[in-house]
Amino acid sequence: MSQILVVSDIDTVRSQVTSILQSPQCSVLELKSGRFVRNFVSDNEVDLVILDCQIGSMGAFAVTQDLRLEEFDNRLEHIPVLIMLDRRADTWLAREVNAEGFIIKPIDPIRLNNAVKSTLNGKTWFDATFAPLPLKPVHVSATSLPGLSSSLAG
Repeated sequence: MSQILVVSDIDTVRSQVTSILQSPQCSVLELKSGRFVRNFVSDNEVDLVILDCQIGSMGAFAVTQDLRLEEFDNRLEHIPVLIMLDRRADTWLAREVNAEGFIIKPIDPIRLNNAVKSTLNGKTWFDATFAPLPLKPVHVSATSLPGLSSSLAG
């Protein structure tokens, strides 16, 4: 059985994630503060930490960085982290702190389950929701620009 720790200072967020993930194969534990994550994971077996982006005075990026530093100093085993981002612009921060993945809010059950399965299987999950579409090349000739006389274009 997988043990997943969900951390958010918002009761409805924790409740929503727990209701999506709780199953006979998955046990969900909850914390309200990022400040307690390090001690909690060192005292309990946790297979995945899911962090809300903004958690009081110690948010997801600080918690993830703290876990990675503890791991680097051999005080903790590696624990995968999945961050629930409030906005697409923060995806680069999630990558900078070496989170295994991120999911963009609002959370839907299918994306969350896919992200959890991926990270529990040792893979990454970088949610493409709300990602900008790739730019298509635009070819414009000087003669096709409105208001430009043909004598100036050629």
